[in-house]
Amino acid sequence: MKKFINRNYFWSTLFVDKLSEFGIKHVCISPGSRNTPLTFAFAGNKKFKKYILVDERSSGFFALGISKEIKKPVVLLTTSGTAVAELYPAIIEAYNQRIPIIVCTADRPDYLRNSGANQTINQENIYKNHIRYFCDFGLPSLEKNDLDNYSKKIDEGIIIGSENNTGPIHFNFPFKKPLEPESFSDEIVLDVEIFIRINKIGKAPSLITNQYSYISEKIKEARKVSIFLAWDNFDKNFNAELIKFSSKNNIPIFTDGTSNLRFTKKNNENVIVNHSAFLQNFIDDTQLILQFGNAPSSQSVLKFLENTKAKKILINTFGDLKDPSQNKPLIVENEPTQFLRFLNTQNLNSQNKYDWKQKIIKIDKESEKIKRTILNNKNIILEPFWPNELLSLIPNKSNLFISNSLPIRDFDYFASKKKNDLSVFTNRGASGIDGIISTASGIASQSKRKTFLVIGDLAFYHNLTALSSLIDFKIPLIIILINNNGGGIFSMLPVANSKDHFEDYFNTPLNLNFSKLVKSFGGNYSNPKSYAEFDKKINEAISTKVFSVIELKTDTKKSVALRRKYWTQIKKEIHN
Repeated sequence: MKKFINRNYFWSTLFVDKLSEFGIKHVCISPGSRNTPLTFAFAGNKKFKKYILVDERSSGFFALGISKEIKKPVVLLTTSGTAVAELYPAIIEAYNQRIPIIVCTADRPDYLRNSGANQTINQENIYKNHIRYFCDFGLPSLEKNDLDNYSKKIDEGIIIGSENNTGPIHFNFPFKKPLEPESFSDEIVLDVEIFIRINKIGKAPSLITNQYSYISEKIKEARKVSIFLAWDNFDKNFNAELIKFSSKNNIPIFTDGTSNLRFTKKNNENVIVNHSAFLQNFIDDTQLILQFGNAPSSQSVLKFLENTKAKKILINTFGDLKDPSQNKPLIVENEPTQFLRFLNTQNLNSQNKYDWKQKIIKIDKESEKIKRTILNNKNIILEPFWPNELLSLIPNKSNLFISNSLPIRDFDYFASKKKNDLSVFTNRGASGIDGIISTASGIASQSKRKTFLVIGDLAFYHNLTALSSLIDFKIPLIIILINNNGGGIFSMLPVANSKDHFEDYFNTPLNLNFSKLVKSFGGNYSNPKSYAEFDKKINEAISTKVFSVIELKTDTKKSVALRRKYWTQIKKEIHN
């Protein structure tokens, strides 16, 4: 049977059908001309949920958020030229977090590169330092060998990016005109099955037996064993296995603010939450550290890990180095839940670890008392107050996204344990402040849970265009905007003492009217003057069907003073 086709559209349709065979269902599309064939191919495939986002940078982070929530690859499509560069911040974040995104960039033919052709840049492996796989497919071909190779390259990229080396991959699609499906370029005979489905392969590498024995012996020998836990793509059984291991062997778990383990239905005394405050003054040292997940958020914890003489063992699926100190850790390339299941079958001499665990628990409880004494005034808006105020209000089984810069640090320092099933999200891969609203929006778009976002004024300003997607896709995201009018985090650094340059070059106040900005996008806005009023506004936002922004205007100097008062009292308690 003969058929007239547009070669570009035919090539694109084969690609989209192949993605569908892998069970991929979501695509974020930014409009353009050169990506017309791929856009039409996705538009015509009913198996895909399409999200149209005009701003490429927002689109990249929106795709990141979707993938974080559904834990499957998401397609990200854009046109050629500088639009390709706009995706880079989200790709960097996805790379560092190992989030699977399939980046599809349209391109001019390669012979137009470096020729002065309009909207043409060199897109050849443009993201090379932050992707797991790249392929430039070249101009579409109808030769069977080329089609077979095309199919194999798609399979190879998807399998690598979604399983064998999880993270973003990049497919570059050069197209020459005509681009529209109805503009026919070829006549073909359809008599063969061109693409053959290939099942996904690849499993996380297994830990060899002698490594198991070595680590078991190290745990058995040590009296002071500590677990450090931060965010990672753990499976649903990880927390239960970790708690079982900790309880059975008398090992405290130092939980980062990015970890979900602070917020579970059953509190466990082994879960330590105030270590960011007390470790900076802690004289005693642990002997063995088991680290699960990424590096901690807190500078004081990072400093402790840098100075410790303890043996460090890092456990993660791909054997990544997640230790900025790089002081010779043992890296175990193994799926963490599988690793813990083995350890839970071993007798690791738990009794010799009891005194160390109890010492840590006692310090953690004393630190908690000090914190609650200091944070007992609902009548003033200061930054250290918001973590526990918010945690007391948000419903069970909610999502909570914490922005970078000061919000994640305050959350790590001040968020207490809570008997609540919360899913905590962050962008701690590269820890930038761009794309935060878009990432949270992507998560909320796929989740049945209520989603809350805590964000500073600079990060909010960076991602203003994302507010339009909240209306377009009817996402009732609840945003808590911490407005200290500028780069408040710099007030915690030595540069704050430079009175001549600090305000103009570092603090950089915005002086924006966020009320007008939010309302112009169609959202609800409120500005409570106390935390008692904040409680009321949160409850109102929970029942609202459009997005809400609750702005908390804070006093930077008083917030800095309160943090330092807390740390000073912790220091006194430890020395006593």
